[in-house]
Amino acid sequence: MLLAKLCQIVFCLKLTLQKAPSPALLPCCDRLFNSAEECAHLWRRLGWDYNVVQASEGPLHGRLRVDHQNGILLVSMQANQALLIEGTRHPRWLSFTIEHTDNYSDHRHFGEALAPNALSGFNIKMKESLLKTSAGGNRIGAVLVDRSRIDVWSELMGAAEIFDRMERNNTAILSPAAHRKLRQLMVLPPWQGMDVPHPFQADLLEAQLIESLSSKNSTLLRPVVKTHHSDLVQELVRYSFRSSTTPISLSSVCQTLFTTKTTLTVSCREMFGCGPIALMRRIRLQQVRDVLANPDLRQQLGCHTVQQVAVHFGFVSRNHFASAYRELFGEAPRTTLLASH
Repeated sequence: MLLAKLCQIVFCLKLTLQKAPSPALLPCCDRLFNSAEECAHLWRRLGWDYNVVQASEGPLHGRLRVDHQNGILLVSMQANQALLIEGTRHPRWLSFTIEHTDNYSDHRHFGEALAPNALSGFNIKMKESLLKTSAGGNRIGAVLVDRSRIDVWSELMGAAEIFDRMERNNTAILSPAAHRKLRQLMVLPPWQGMDVPHPFQADLLEAQLIESLSSKNSTLLRPVVKTHHSDLVQELVRYSFRSSTTPISLSSVCQTLFTTKTTLTVSCREMFGCGPIALMRRIRLQQVRDVLANPDLRQQLGCHTVQQVAVHFGFVSRNHFASAYRELFGEAPRTTLLASH
């Protein structure tokens, strides 16, 4: 009964929002990616300013799909390796996120472990994202709701309690049944080629989200408290991407970030599982891979050989570079280069 009533309210909400002209909507997107940099490029094309870091070793294979319907975006990102995603949330869309595979043992959100049956990311006031997924295969699903819809939820539904929860919290622990219903409505269609549209039940999905956030179906955890450690990891990731061609020095990094070696090392290991120098090298390695796989980037940089690209990103020792590259990506750098021709 409650869900049927919510579906009627969502239908009224859709009619209300259709009275005003809508800005341009994102197209359907269904793409495969084989590197963290490719994943980041896809997110940026869709309007999200994300940095992505491969956090576990081995060849990376992933897929990012986005469908749009009735002011709702249904997003799915899957990967066989752990990824660290850092950046700024899109100002237009509010995200409701779940893990579909139950592989959340190493998931971290601003350094906090992910709990079973969690629905996350819906805090109205947060502007940043910091998420690390688990290795071994994972799929993050997200329903992105236009903020203009959220603003009128309480007006049409009298849902002041839900709106208040979304202002104060960022994670809800759902009942197993409510979590299962959401997962069923967010099924990822089989790969059929790039950008093939697939319909989904947007109205029912929105109604299920509203019902899931009610006190009947969820218990709210404390809001995400951005700690000094999570802030440092964010700053380190951003600094690493900005300064990927300068010499690596832990002392200079600490000086730039106004912190100590101990604090930075502990913060990085908590979130990422390795020290800051290892994280910075990993980011440089994936940038090397991006250039080796892209002839246009090599032309822009004037770097046409493996050695030239490696030196550009600060790798002086050919043997150490080749070994680290092979360990992270599961192939030799020359293999990546030859495959791009």
